[in-house]
Amino acid sequence: MAGRLYALLVGIDAYPPPIPALSGCVNDVTGFAEVLRERVGADALDLVVLADGEATRSAVTTHLSDHLGRATAQDVAVFYFSGHGSQQATPEELWSIEPDRRNETLVCVDSRSPNSWDLADKELAGLLHGISASGCHTLVVLDCCHSGDGTRNADEVVRLSPPDPRSRPAATFVALDGPTAAVRGTGRWTPAGHHVLLAACRSSEKAKEVTAGGRRHGALSAALDAALLGFDGRPTYRDVLRLVTADVTGRVTDQHPQLETTDATELDRPFLGGAIQATPRPLTLSRLPDGWSIDSGAVHGVPEPRGDDTTELAVYPLTGETSGSPLATASVTKVLPDRSLVRLTPELDESFIYRAVVTSIPLDPLLVGVVGDAVGTAALRRAADHADETLVDLVDVGRDGTVSGGTTVADLLVEATSEGFVITRPGVTRPLVPVVEGEGREERTVLALERVARWLRLSALTNATTALGADAVRVEVDAGTGAVGAGGTLTIAYAGSDAPRFTVRLTNTTAAPLWAALLDLTETYGIFTDAFPAGSVALGPGESTSVDLVGQVSDALWEAGTASLRDQLMVVTSTLEFDPRTLEQEELDVSEVPAAGTTRGADMAPSPRSNLERALGGTRTRRLGRSPESAGVADWRTDSVFVVTVRPR
Repeated sequence: MAGRLYALLVGIDAYPPPIPALSGCVNDVTGFAEVLRERVGADALDLVVLADGEATRSAVTTHLSDHLGRATAQDVAVFYFSGHGSQQATPEELWSIEPDRRNETLVCVDSRSPNSWDLADKELAGLLHGISASGCHTLVVLDCCHSGDGTRNADEVVRLSPPDPRSRPAATFVALDGPTAAVRGTGRWTPAGHHVLLAACRSSEKAKEVTAGGRRHGALSAALDAALLGFDGRPTYRDVLRLVTADVTGRVTDQHPQLETTDATELDRPFLGGAIQATPRPLTLSRLPDGWSIDSGAVHGVPEPRGDDTTELAVYPLTGETSGSPLATASVTKVLPDRSLVRLTPELDESFIYRAVVTSIPLDPLLVGVVGDAVGTAALRRAADHADETLVDLVDVGRDGTVSGGTTVADLLVEATSEGFVITRPGVTRPLVPVVEGEGREERTVLALERVARWLRLSALTNATTALGADAVRVEVDAGTGAVGAGGTLTIAYAGSDAPRFTVRLTNTTAAPLWAALLDLTETYGIFTDAFPAGSVALGPGESTSVDLVGQVSDALWEAGTASLRDQLMVVTSTLEFDPRTLEQEELDVSEVPAAGTTRGADMAPSPRSNLERALGGTRTRRLGRSPESAGVADWRTDSVFVVTVRPR
């Protein structure tokens, strides 16, 4: 959509007697307003909400004409009404356009007051014709009843106001110069002019209410909010009708939402004319015949449980915030191709769909195959008894690196020789680090393996279930020859003895505040987190920050024959503030001689403040214990750019 979205949302619960009061209507429009802010964006939205006493007949008709009337051919106009529907006798002067002599009406808060009236179908048709005449795309959503026996909720609270018994003069009708013939004799609301209508139910059915997220809503409104928040990308009107119908019919009986238009091609148009931003869908949890499951599985990157270590999730209302205490927690018990079965604590209402946020991801220890001299391998295993078993697991392998008794290939190989220990990757003869020799070599080898394990686990850390888009924080790395984005490689070179410089620019492309950290994972297994003084930096909507860096190949490495090095620049993006500085580790040096018996894992990090800090800490050790109940739940993702620094001989 090139233009703006103009929305008029009307919700009325507090009708004055004798009109019965309702519940959930104000929730409907305030909830839809939040959906528009989230999925359309505040910058493209002109929104008016009229609730209860504000929703007079005069205010509704004036805002229809003046507010929605501002929409041009590039814009979208939306009228959303949640309240009483009713009927009234048609004046004799209008019988020619209403053979059944009954008007379908919307009941404003003052409609039954002296000198005020309901908003009749013919009036609304004329007003909408004036709006759509500019060429704008127009949508009408009516979560109310238009049949003689309709009610709004499952408890049979009447959502249909009694007919107005007063005789209404034809002169009190407004906007009758539009195509009123489009509504002639239909007995229900039918589009006039060029617009789309989404109605809560058929004319013979009841529009019911449900409880969603602990609040009362119309079944249509709750389903529409869930559909727009949960859809990946830009849904068409057919998509929305399919999702809304499935949701409504799954919650209540005898209610079928209706989508109507005078132009059938509108049904294949993007909902709201394309005003909805294309964003990844959130991870959802629902009850299926084989149990509770999340809608992500092996094809989405959800890892299999590692014994008792498995993917853990916090569960929230589908349309609610995910920063407070969750409704429940879940742990993955089985990963299927397209979804994963979970164990839920405590049980929740099976008739609803929920949002799930990953709080912990299982990480395997590094499998290290040990080969070579028997005396050396035995000494190395004794030293590994004091290591962090969540990081390193020494296993027996063949010369090809295959673990004994299976087909799994070890991540690393350590060969014990008379000179010391040689660490390589299976199938690669070049050592990862210099041969570990001399005093304390067993302990130093285990320390080196732990450090490599932390580096490898961090470098591969991803969140398979993130709802943050790939460009939520746009990454641009530039050395003056053109920017490289996430997933790309930038090659830079020394000019004589001068090290090359480059800039990393991060931009928040979303409408919400985000936090970002820039981690440098060097080829020599160093992890540096000092790009920002606090570890991460806050970025408001549209805000950018830049970091100037220098690519280096040290003199020692260059003189030893290394002409190029590759750094992995990992950008970690989060919806909550976080501190990655506990990940810091110096580049690998196997010359240091530790005291005998001092082989150890990483120091325990401070108690994680969020699920992201727990995930980051899990790359260093799985000995984290339980997260505190006060820990926040963030959505997060990782993206990397690779920088190759060349220092010619």
